[in-house]
Amino acid sequence: MHTENIPEEIRENWKYAFQEIRKDRDRYLGWIKEEIEKVMDMINKHDKIYILGGLATKLIRATPTLHNQFLETYQGEDKGDIPKEEYLQPDDQVELLLEYAMSIATSSVNQNKGKIPTQQDIDAVYEQLAIIKQNMAIYEISAENVGDGSDADHWLRTQIVTESIHVRGSGYQIHIIEVFNELFAPHNDFIKKIHGFDASELLQVILKLDTLVFSKIGSAFGAGFSHQRMTEWMEQKGQDKIHEEMVATGKHFIRQFTEANPDLYSPDSPDHVIARSLDDISSYQIIYWVIPNTPSEKIIFEAISTDFGQNNIFLEPAKFKAFILNDTLIKYQPLVKENDKFYHLSLNLGFRNIFRITEELIRKGSEVYFEHEFQGNTNKDSKDNYVERKVKSLFEKLLPTANFYHSLDYEFIDNGKAKKTELDIIGISKESAYIIEVKAGILNDKHRRGALKGLKDRLEQTVTAGSYQCQRAINYINSTENPHFTYADSGTRKTLAIDKTKITSFHKITVTFEHLASISANLKYLVEAGIFSEEYKWSWIVSLYDLMVFADLMPNEEKFKEYLDNRTKLYDRDDIEFSDELDVLGFFMEGNFPLGSQKDGDHLQMLKYSDRIEEYYAKKTMGIPGVQKPLFKSKS
Repeated sequence: MHTENIPEEIRENWKYAFQEIRKDRDRYLGWIKEEIEKVMDMINKHDKIYILGGLATKLIRATPTLHNQFLETYQGEDKGDIPKEEYLQPDDQVELLLEYAMSIATSSVNQNKGKIPTQQDIDAVYEQLAIIKQNMAIYEISAENVGDGSDADHWLRTQIVTESIHVRGSGYQIHIIEVFNELFAPHNDFIKKIHGFDASELLQVILKLDTLVFSKIGSAFGAGFSHQRMTEWMEQKGQDKIHEEMVATGKHFIRQFTEANPDLYSPDSPDHVIARSLDDISSYQIIYWVIPNTPSEKIIFEAISTDFGQNNIFLEPAKFKAFILNDTLIKYQPLVKENDKFYHLSLNLGFRNIFRITEELIRKGSEVYFEHEFQGNTNKDSKDNYVERKVKSLFEKLLPTANFYHSLDYEFIDNGKAKKTELDIIGISKESAYIIEVKAGILNDKHRRGALKGLKDRLEQTVTAGSYQCQRAINYINSTENPHFTYADSGTRKTLAIDKTKITSFHKITVTFEHLASISANLKYLVEAGIFSEEYKWSWIVSLYDLMVFADLMPNEEKFKEYLDNRTKLYDRDDIEFSDELDVLGFFMEGNFPLGSQKDGDHLQMLKYSDRIEEYYAKKTMGIPGVQKPLFKSKS
C-alpha cells in the first residue's frame, strides 16, 4: 500500500501531455490567467467573510481532532445516531485552497458586504481554486529545462515550486513550539519593548485562536471548548465579583459570561451560551469572529491582521496577477480584519508562519538588531548559535553513549600552508565518529518561486557547504598523525584529541533549519545539477525537525548506524524515489532495509511510510494519554 510502481504506459501518457503543453505554453498560461480572473470574480461578488467561512468550514471538517479521532474507533450503540458531519472528512488540499482564497479576498475591498453565498457558490469557488492549483503545478512541471538545460536543474526547480504549491508545514507542533520558545526567549525583552508583547505572548494568542472558533460550534466537540472559555472567564473575573454582580443586577452568571463574550451571546436568548451549526452559512460571521480578551491581546490581534484591500501586493506583478505563489501579507498577518472585528479563518496559517511573523517583528523593530543580534554568530543567543546548540543536545539525546563537542577549531595544511578552520559539532562513541555541520539558512520566497540561480546558491551555502566541511574534517583526521580540535566549553576553550585507532566508521551529517526533505532524500539530482560533489555525497542531510523525530524514536546507536548505512546507499540508486526523510525512516521501521538489487526499468515511489509516525505525533499533540511510540520491525 506504500509503494507506487508507475506503469510505463502512464509515464508515457504524462510525457506526451507535457510535450503537447510545451508546444504552446503561452496559450496554456493565458488560459490559467483567465481561470484566475474567474475565481476572483466568484469570490468578490459575495460577502467575502462568508466565502472564506465556507472554505474554513471545509478545513475544520478535514482537521483531525481528539473528538473525531475518538469517533473513528467508537462502537457504542448510538454510533448510528452521530451526525456524519462530526466525523473526519479528509481533504488534503483545502488548507492551501483556503489560503489562496484569503490572499485573493484581502487584495481588494469587500464591496458586496451582506450578500451571503449559497453552499453551491462556496463549492464552486473551491472547485475553481482546485483547478487553478492543479494546472499551475502542471504548468511548472511542463517547463522547458532551465539553467544549463539539464534534467537535474529542471527537477530541482520543479521540485521546489510544486512543493511550495502543494505542501504546508515542516514539523510537528510539539517540536515547533519547543524550538520557537527556546529560540526567541532571549529576544523577548527587545520584542516587548518595541511592540508591547513578546514572542511567548504571541504564541499563546495564536494557539488560542482555534479554541475561540471551536467553542461556537454546536456539537459535543464544540461544547467542551465553550465550557473551557467559561471556566477561564470565571477564574479571571473571580467568584466574588460574579456573585456581587448577580446580586446587584439579577444577571445569572451565564448571562454575565455571554455579555462579556458577545460571540457567544444572542439577544433572543441572553441566558444561554449560543452554539452555531457549521451547516448554517449565515452564522459564519459569528463562528469565525474572534475577540481579544485583554488590551495586550488586542495589540497582538492588530499586529497580525490584514484588512480587505490591504493585500494588493498579491496582485503584483501584473503579468502574474494573483498567482498562487505571489507575495502575500497573510503569511505575516493571518487574521482578517473588517470594521474593527477580527476573523480567524485558517486554523493553521498563523502557527505555521509563527517564525516568519516573529522574525519580521524583530526586523521591523530594528534592522541593526535583526542583523547583528538575532542573525549571524556574534551574539551567543543568535539564531545560528541557538540551532547549533540545539542540534548538539538532540544528538546527545539520540546517542547518549557518545560524547559531543561543539564550536570546534582545527588547523589543516592547504598547499603547504597551515590554515585554521571550524567544525560545528563532533561526536565520539566507542567505535564511531559523527562529523556534524549545522546550517540555519532558509529558502526565501523567490527561491520557492523557482529563481534557479538563487536557489542553487542557497543550496550550495547549506547542504553543499555542510557536506564539504564534514569531509574536510574527516580528511584532516585521517591525514594527521595526532589530530586534535579545540572546542567551546562553559566559556573556555579546551582541547579534544582524537584517537584514530578506536574509530572504525565516520558518519557525515548536515543538519538544516530549512526543511529540504524532498531534495536531500534524492541527493543524486544535486550531484547531476553540479551543486553537490561526488566526492562527499555520502552525507546524511536532515532538517532540525526531522532530527527531533529521530531523537524521539531511535532506540540505540546500532540501529541509528544501520539506518545511516542503508540511507546513504540510496544515493547510488536510480530506481527508488522518496519524497520525505520520515518516509525513509518509516520504510526502515517496517523492516524493509537492506534493499535488493536494482532492477532495470523499475522506478518506485515510496509514499506514506511515515503514517505510523504521523499518527503518533498527532495523538500526542491532541493530548491522548498513553500513546505508544511506533516500534521497529525486523526484516521478514
